[in-house]
Amino acid sequence: MSIFSPTFRVDRFTRLTPERLRAHGIKGIVTDLDDTLAPRNVYLPDGEVSAWIKALTDAGIKICIVSNNHEKRTSDFASPLSVPFFFEAKKPLKGGVLRALQAMGLTANETLLLGDQLFTDMVVARRCGMTSVLVDPVGTYGGWFVQFKRKLETPLRKKIEYNEF
Repeated sequence: MSIFSPTFRVDRFTRLTPERLRAHGIKGIVTDLDDTLAPRNVYLPDGEVSAWIKALTDAGIKICIVSNNHEKRTSDFASPLSVPFFFEAKKPLKGGVLRALQAMGLTANETLLLGDQLFTDMVVARRCGMTSVLVDPVGTYGGWFVQFKRKLETPLRKKIEYNEF
């Protein structure tokens, strides 16, 4: 198992249900934004994201968005969901994720990190001692740097099997 390896791999964020989270002792989710919950060029949450967040929060699961993107992008998306967020997190550095844990009042052991990138999301989860869930990217745009990283990730992703969370 490498620093890039997720604990679980699923195709969509909606696979993380309150029942499955509770079964794993998870009380909170730190989630990436771009290409995890919505494509980079989608600025507001759609009905699927809103319903998923509502179902989790109604079940007592805490959510925090931690993004490497800028404040306006992150705020515009997170504010309608009424969830805390941190922007310009500089993942795989730990600062943004640790601030999210503190904001939610949870420990790394009771929180998972949800993301679409191995080199940022899965690495920071591993560095923080968190359960990690890799999702397939929901967008295809990504800037040139994301596209470059995706090409580097491809051989690693091919070795990671999907498993039920």
